[in-house]
Amino acid sequence: MISVIISGHGHFPTALKESSGMIFGEEDSLLAVPFFKGEGVQTLQEKFDETLKLIPKESEVLFLVDIYGGTPYNAAAPYILKGQKMDMATGVNLPILLEVLSLREHLSLKELLNKLKKVSQESFQICSEHLKKVTTIERKDELL
Repeated sequence: MISVIISGHGHFPTALKESSGMIFGEEDSLLAVPFFKGEGVQTLQEKFDETLKLIPKESEVLFLVDIYGGTPYNAAAPYILKGQKMDMATGVNLPILLEVLSLREHLSLKELLNKLKKVSQESFQICSEHLKKVTTIERKDELL
């Protein structure tokens, strides 16, 4: 199984974990590590060290962070360089987290990350474009 560490600015990681819990229930090996104003990379890495102690040694680890190049990303990157069973994805949101939770028992870390690329693109929708497509389809159906 893949263990997941969500990290990001402020209460975002904790809120994201709570939101996923409304849909999936409480998940083992899903941990939130918030980054607060006034903290730095070193403080966040200390939090990651403590969090990683809670994860089974045989587990692969996926860091999901909010912003590419932000402090949570920079704090997690050295773990990825050291650990062959770790990786990170940026731009975490609820659809991505739900996909991770539904597939993490069935895919390897690499396979899961490839799947997330597609989910990220599919979950971003512009309402006016979607409505235009629906309206066009409805008009075609009316003509038939």
